[in-house]
Amino acid sequence: MVKGYILVTTKPGKEYDVAEQVKKFPFVNDVDVTYGLWDIVIRVQPPTLSELDKVISMIRSLKEVEQTVTLVSHE
Repeated sequence: MVKGYILVTTKPGKEYDVAEQVKKFPFVNDVDVTYGLWDIVIRVQPPTLSELDKVISMIRSLKEVEQTVTLVSHE
């Protein structure tokens, strides 16, 4: 099992829209809108790194997303 945290910066005022969309993606366990450098923190637990890559690509494809950073750990 892979555990990942995806930090997201969105276009101004779009953080809640992005958060609602991401909640529907596979392997997403938690989505929090935050204040500070990152607008959203997403916790995912896909079974493989390949599946994690797919989730990251889905998030990056959203037009309101400007930047992502991913933190990964193996359990």
